[in-house]
Amino acid sequence: MVKSDKAAASPHWIVSNEFATVRLSIDTSGNDPRLRIEDLSTDLSVALDAFMLAGLTTATETQLSEYMDPNTGTVGEDTPR
Repeated sequence: MVKSDKAAASPHWIVSNEFATVRLSIDTSGNDPRLRIEDLSTDLSVALDAFMLAGLTTATETQLSEYMDPNTGTVGEDTPR
């Protein structure tokens, strides 16, 4: 994850609930388009390519929630950034 780059003015979508607010946009600055997800409370972002997004479809909701729950304080700690 990296700090967000707010210079690009591309169309975006805001998704929120009582636990989080994120901005979704398409990042076309690299070789291939990527889905950029920005956590608006921390200003952290990640850009996922089509291969990574397809991989998310194979994970169960339980697997995703165990790994990605920002309330645990251990988001991605077992994976180098």
